[in-house]
Amino acid sequence: MNYSFVNSPSVKFDIINATDYYKNINPELARQFLFRIREAKSYIARSPLGFQVKYKNVRTLLLKQFPYHIHYLINDTEQKIVILAVIHAYKNPYDFTTR
Repeated sequence: MNYSFVNSPSVKFDIINATDYYKNINPELARQFLFRIREAKSYIARSPLGFQVKYKNVRTLLLKQFPYHIHYLINDTEQKIVILAVIHAYKNPYDFTTR
């Protein structure tokens, strides 16, 4: 079954904030971070049910090389994967005051 990806509004800001952080350290790290996100989305697309459910129906995938999880839901009726957030592994996913 082919799914399309949809980002929640906060995902763009999650990625921009993380990319800016890594860019300040080294621009190559920022590029590598974006590559790892694309790579993770490819894994999710191939096997959307293959990753652990962390809470309610939200699944997560830890990026390679970076301490960030992609949090996503699967909407079978619309054949969509909804990316809810890209969150640092050590942040509380329920704490929306820092987003």
